[in-house]
Amino acid sequence: MNKKQHTLHLLGALLLILTLCACHSEKNIIYLQDIEADGQVAAQAEHQLTFQPGDKMAINVNSALTPDLAIRYTTPLIASKTNGMATAQNQTLYTVNDQGYITVPGLEPVKAAGLTRSQLAQTIQDRLRQDLLRDAVVTVDCYQRYVTILGEVKAPGRFDITKDRITILEALGAAGDLTIQGKREDVLVIREEGGQRTTYHLDLRSKDIFSSPAYYLQQNDVVYVSPNKMRTGQSTINDNSFRSVATWLSMASVLTSITILITNAVK
Repeated sequence: MNKKQHTLHLLGALLLILTLCACHSEKNIIYLQDIEADGQVAAQAEHQLTFQPGDKMAINVNSALTPDLAIRYTTPLIASKTNGMATAQNQTLYTVNDQGYITVPGLEPVKAAGLTRSQLAQTIQDRLRQDLLRDAVVTVDCYQRYVTILGEVKAPGRFDITKDRITILEALGAAGDLTIQGKREDVLVIREEGGQRTTYHLDLRSKDIFSSPAYYLQQNDVVYVSPNKMRTGQSTINDNSFRSVATWLSMASVLTSITILITNAVK
């Protein structure tokens, strides 16, 4: 093997190393890498949020036959002004007590914990139709439901849940997605239920998240995205400066080596 061939082999090896480094970086960043093109992933049954102690709600009851009676069971509203525009806001809300019940005037305590919004509305409606309001139509609106997202996301904070369900991907999207320094392979979900705290670790790079109990979030869940090694290394000014200098020196060394090899190969 002559000198020129040897140099070309060295160049090829360097390019291969750089390519492998780039591929490794992509594997740390890309979501759902193991889903094949046009492939299908088994979906778990959709999980709707259920009421928990401390949750707040508004109850609206309508009746064509006895509207004056129906209004007794509807959460009262008060008028207010926002930016010069009149709006209606709930003055009082029903709250699920520690035993999981709400108190509706004229009814025995209603069990709300463990029920979805539509299930609770149906329960109250059935109670009212037994002898008070034969044609009652009941709807329930939820208030002050939220999840908290912390760590390496673009906009950490507390986010209101405006639907009957929310997924981990939707929640992270609301927070502006992960930063480039966030660890996609280990997203932590902290959940409190039944007086106990449970933690789940999710790998956003894998389709296994779809089968996780934490794929559908619950109200009051806390999502934490931990920093990767590069971000952790920037925790102090000195360490950050050292790593920045080391990175530039390494790049300069590689570029210098490639330049020398190309120059010698041309000669």
